[in-house]
Amino acid sequence: MNVSVNQKYLQIMVEDDNAFLHKAIAYAEKYFSKSYRLSRTVLILDDGERFKKDYLINWAYHVCLQEDSKCADSKSEDSKSQESGEMPDLEYLLDFTYLPIRIKIVGKNSLVERVKIALRILNGKRVMLKMSKVNATARRYIANLFEEYYLGCDRDEVYLDSTKPYFWESIINLVSFKVVHNVILDFDYESFHNRGGLGGFGESFLTAHERELRQSYMILESSPNDDFDTIKKRYLRLAKEYHPDNVFGQDSQVVESYNERFRSIQEAYEKIRTALRIAS
Repeated sequence: MNVSVNQKYLQIMVEDDNAFLHKAIAYAEKYFSKSYRLSRTVLILDDGERFKKDYLINWAYHVCLQEDSKCADSKSEDSKSQESGEMPDLEYLLDFTYLPIRIKIVGKNSLVERVKIALRILNGKRVMLKMSKVNATARRYIANLFEEYYLGCDRDEVYLDSTKPYFWESIINLVSFKVVHNVILDFDYESFHNRGGLGGFGESFLTAHERELRQSYMILESSPNDDFDTIKKRYLRLAKEYHPDNVFGQDSQVVESYNERFRSIQEAYEKIRTALRIAS
C-alpha cells in the first residue's frame, strides 16, 4: 500500500485483499457525494470538503506506516535497507488535498509504478536526473547507480557532477530499462544520448545505421567488443526477464512497459545478429 501525489490527483494505491480497501470504499461512498466506483479505481472528486479528504489521506498514511512497520519486523537488516519504502511526508501530502483522490486497486505484489527519468543540463558543472514522479526506491537506485558522480537529491531530482573525467562516456553506458522491486525505471535514452540538449558527442562520424547498432548493444547491456555467444546469453536472459507473460493480468501501464521493452530487446538482437552475419 502506498500514498503518492502527482499533478492531477492524490493516489492511494492498495492491494485488492487489503482490509483497508473495503473500509476506505465504504467511507468514500458514505461521505463524498462525488465518489465514483470503476472496475479497479475509486475517484473522489469533491473539492469543497477538504477536511474529509484530509481525514482519508491521514488515515491511509498511518495504515501504510503500520504495514511498513510489520513488514520491517519480519525482515533482516539487509532486506530493510534494500526494500523499505519511503512516502512523502504527511504534511506534504495534506498540502494537495484540494486535488481529486484516486484509490487505485492492484493485485498483490503487482509491479505498479513506472518512473521515467530524463537528463537536464543545469550549468557547466551539474546535470539533473528528473523523475516523472516522487519515488524513494527510484531515487535511491539512481543515486547508487551514479554514485561516482552523485552530488545530492531532492524529492524527484538527483544531481550529478558532470566535470569528472569520462562522465558523459560513462553515463550513457549505464542507462537502461530497469525493474527495481515494484518500480519500473524507464530512462529516456534520447535525453541522455543528446546530453540534455547539448547534442551527441563522439559519434558525428557514424552513420545512422551505426548509431542504431550502438544503441542495440546498449539495450542488450553489451558492447561491440563482446563475442556473439556473450551477446546471445544476455539477450536470452533479458528476453526471459522482460517477457510480457511475466506481468500478465497486472496494471495496463506495467504490461505496456514490458511489451515495449521486450520488443526493443528482440529488435536489438536481430540488428546485431544481422550486422555480425554480414560482417563475417
